[in-house]
Amino acid sequence: MKVVVSLVLFNLISTINTQTGTKSNTVPAIVRQTFDITPEGTYNYAFETENEIYLEEEGHHNNDGTLTKQGQYQYTGPNGEIIRTIYTADEDGFHPQGAHLPTAPLFLQHLFRLAIGLK
Repeated sequence: MKVVVSLVLFNLISTINTQTGTKSNTVPAIVRQTFDITPEGTYNYAFETENEIYLEEEGHHNNDGTLTKQGQYQYTGPNGEIIRTIYTADEDGFHPQGAHLPTAPLFLQHLFRLAIGLK
């Protein structure tokens, strides 16, 4: 689990450096980090870096053995805007939400709902 979180952090930092055009050889220091796990397998994880990258996540195992997690992360984009993503991940995949994410036009959303039998 720590490896996965470390890879997420590395990816976020790499993305930000690529977007801003900077080539920094220094990794921002982690100023806060918590990790709690219970014998039942639930966990809470959070960290924050000195350049204000933030991640918070919690997860648990379901009765069918699948893992469900939810959390959020945020960072400052190249234009100074705070990019915040709230997500859940379960047996059906990764489900992000955020003001910066594209959405389908309303008519496509309506067609999709009709196609799956919703009104």
